[in-house]
Amino acid sequence: MAEDTLIVVDTSMFAKDAVSKTAKANEVAKKFGISDEALKQVEDYKDQLSYHQAWDLPFLGYVDEDGYGYAYVPDEAVAADGWDAHKAFLDLPDDVQTAFAIRMLFTHRDLDRHGAEMFLHHGRGLTVRFEGPTSTSY
Repeated sequence: MAEDTLIVVDTSMFAKDAVSKTAKANEVAKKFGISDEALKQVEDYKDQLSYHQAWDLPFLGYVDEDGYGYAYVPDEAVAADGWDAHKAFLDLPDDVQTAFAIRMLFTHRDLDRHGAEMFLHHGRGLTVRFEGPTSTSY
């Protein structure tokens, strides 16, 4: 697999503080040519998610279909105030979309990580590999 299409996420980052996770995600994004301006727009989009109380919506477009895998559901991210979080995501420039999805790989929520993985795979042709310490005890 070409290194230029692989993102390796160290799962020990999930337990880190937000500043550390953001720094690591930005480091990864910059390896893909993402600019500081695009990273600023990621913050703007995150602010919009908070303002519209849309963090619990599938803003990247993917949901877990109760054990059947992830499905693309572009119309399921409408906030209570009518703001469409997924449409707003798609309206972002491509580099900002990519940077935001990379940021979500480092979040504490499985749903956001896997939605980001699906977006990066299907939308950008990137492969995400999660690596980290595991327990061998049962």
